[in-house]
Amino acid sequence: MKKIVSIKKSEEFEACIKKGRFAAEEKIVVYSKKNGLGYSRFGVSMSYKLGKATARNRFKRIIKAWYVENFERIKKGFDIVVLARKTKQEKIKAREIALKDYRDELERAFRRLRLFKEE
Repeated sequence: MKKIVSIKKSEEFEACIKKGRFAAEEKIVVYSKKNGLGYSRFGVSMSYKLGKATARNRFKRIIKAWYVENFERIKKGFDIVVLARKTKQEKIKAREIALKDYRDELERAFRRLRLFKEE
C-alpha cells in the first residue's frame, strides 16, 4: 500500500478550500491547491449532518482506496481535499456507500482540475 500524506490541520483544509480550485460533481466536491512540496497531500471530509460515524468513516476509506489505486497517475505538489455533498436523501447510510458510485465522479473531477499526469 502506498503512503498517503494526509492533510490533518483544519487550517490546511480551509486554505485549500478557500484559495484553491474546485470541481463539483453530484456526490462530491474536489478542491486542489498547489502546495510547493515535492509530494501531494490528501484530505477527505464529510459533515456529521450527512451521516453517522460509520458512514463518514466508510466514505473516507472508500475515497482513500481510490486515491491509492490511482496514486501513480496523480500529479505531485498539490493539496487535494474531497468533500461529500448533500444528496436528495437527508442522511447517507454506511451500507449505501460503494466505490463504484464515486469512481466516475472522482475521475471527472480530477480530470477537470488537471490533476492526472499526461498519459
